[in-house]
Amino acid sequence: MKQSSVRVTLPGDIRDDLINLKALRAGLSTWGRYWAFQELGRNYGGRSACDKLGEPLTRGGSVVQELNVPKHVAQFDRMIERLSPNCRRAIRTHYVCKGQWALMGFDSKKSYVYWLRRAEMGLLS
Repeated sequence: MKQSSVRVTLPGDIRDDLINLKALRAGLSTWGRYWAFQELGRNYGGRSACDKLGEPLTRGGSVVQELNVPKHVAQFDRMIERLSPNCRRAIRTHYVCKGQWALMGFDSKKSYVYWLRRAEMGLLS
């Protein structure tokens, strides 16, 4: 029997989607490490990075410091800003706070994983 040399490609090739998701997750990991380091380097070391989120609201003011954010981190910041609040919270929980979903206000791990996957798919499209 003779093999044909016809190649079939599916719309939205699955392999390309996996590569894109892998690259997205690598970029988000870099983004998360940058922001976690910034929080730990700004006298946040005694407490969890996620535990300090509400502090500017409780103090009644805001502390403004100019940061020279790298371009790739700023690009991810802009992409994440377009997501819904729950998606942003899930991204931050996973990539900055190392999966501490209970500290970030999620009811369950299942809820956290749902919003994380939804956020990642939202960033891919």
